[in-house]
Amino acid sequence: MQTLGQTAHFNIQYDETLLGPDGNPNAISRAQRVLGVCEAEFGLLASWYKITDGFGPDNRVTVQIIADFAAGGASNNGYKGGNTIIKIGNQTANANAIAAGQSSCMSFVAELVEVLASYRNQHGNAAWNASKSDGEGLSLLCARERFGTGYSLFFGTPWVNSWLQSSRDTRWINASENTDKNPLSFGLSLLFLYYLKNQLNHSIPDIIAAGGDSLAQTYQNLTGKSDATAAFSQLINKYFRPGSTPQLATENPFPLLEGLRREVKLSLDPEGKPFHVDEGVALTSPFFTCPKDLYKWFVDSAPKKVTCVATVRGFGLPIYRWRVNGVDLNPPAQLDQPNVQGSITVQATVATDHAAQPSTSALQDVLINYGVGEDDFSSNLVFDLPGVVGHVDLSIEASASERFASSDVSWTAQSITVDNESLHWEARYYTDRERCMKPFLDVAARYIRSDPFFSLVKSLPDPPQEYTRVIRELTQASAQIATLAQHAPDQARELRHAMSSALGIAPAVLDELGKANIRSTAVPHEVPETLLKGMGQQSG
Repeated sequence: MQTLGQTAHFNIQYDETLLGPDGNPNAISRAQRVLGVCEAEFGLLASWYKITDGFGPDNRVTVQIIADFAAGGASNNGYKGGNTIIKIGNQTANANAIAAGQSSCMSFVAELVEVLASYRNQHGNAAWNASKSDGEGLSLLCARERFGTGYSLFFGTPWVNSWLQSSRDTRWINASENTDKNPLSFGLSLLFLYYLKNQLNHSIPDIIAAGGDSLAQTYQNLTGKSDATAAFSQLINKYFRPGSTPQLATENPFPLLEGLRREVKLSLDPEGKPFHVDEGVALTSPFFTCPKDLYKWFVDSAPKKVTCVATVRGFGLPIYRWRVNGVDLNPPAQLDQPNVQGSITVQATVATDHAAQPSTSALQDVLINYGVGEDDFSSNLVFDLPGVVGHVDLSIEASASERFASSDVSWTAQSITVDNESLHWEARYYTDRERCMKPFLDVAARYIRSDPFFSLVKSLPDPPQEYTRVIRELTQASAQIATLAQHAPDQARELRHAMSSALGIAPAVLDELGKANIRSTAVPHEVPETLLKGMGQQSG
């Protein structure tokens, strides 16, 4: 056994004879990871236990990276002063040194938590005994909170499933089982501790300080109530119906919330490789202070595949539904079917680039091919737009409802422009633009102190897609208000006032945008003069 290093509270050792799949020693890399985190983790965990003595240069804990053993990933001999030992299995066959290091740190935390509990047990506090189910639950909770990735990589299927998919014996809430080897009892303990932490909002230090001789006593110490089993069981059985609960992908399904307290989150990630589709020469000015000249332009098509991920907070077993531009996916996502495929046709604004004139946009039918699937807590929608060249404005909407607990629906939406086309110029165009832009900006900087101003100026004469998409959407919204005004003028007036107040745009500007949309289905990409005049005006 080799000594890697010594810190204020630890001796870190490793078995140099352990060889990985490549034939090289790998215990040293696990030991190095533990050495790098041991002092910070000790400081935090000791503060959670409110321990200020018993450990240090005269009572160092020896941590050994040893050969894997059947009894589990790690062990300890309890608090023994300077003879305290934590043993961590090397995961010798694991060729991923980073993953093995994360799992080693997780195991270190789990065992250190039990050593600290042992120290307190020896000094008159019997709570969180490591040989009981509640002590094992606390050890696992702390390990997962500190090194969640290592925890998931090492254990795989969450322990709480053992209890959720059983007959759900709750007796271990009122009396902890005298073993740390039964997944039913310590799986229940782990789930109950997360109930205290994330449902009832008690911190881990407060939970440790309130520790009693059972989970029910800890609950009563924290809440002043004596209904631990009833309150916990009623909530769990409402959201995770006995006999109908699938394997959860997490140890912590809390909080479980109602109505507006729940939320759905959405992330969008478009990606794709461009390829050349057109080129030519145009007489244009790179910047409004530049003279016009002939420049070569290029148009690339970049068909994007868009990945949308919906996640929830406050749900137990969410059922997801997706809509794109108001059209439901058909077929929808189905639980435990990772890739339900289909296609829909939606109406979307598609803007196209053109070097010789302002880009235009028009409403058209767009075919969307998609694959969608979901697990316990997230849903993934992946789609593309075959054959569409241009900038496609889409509204992606994800909603979620409970499988068992309620019929309430929560939803969220995001707008995205899928850029299946890009226009760019020869290098001389950009060189000339910078040359013309610099003197103007140098003068402007003496009198103007506005970052948005300079950002907009630098984007001329081709505003970024994000700006133009917002302008197009405002134009279309204004047109809809104008249509509504023909049938319900009072409601249209209230809506127009609300939009103008929220956006800081004069109502007259919205009127003009709506009229412009009605007059033509081709909407200029350039910023309308009425909008430029109206931006920043107080709405009346």
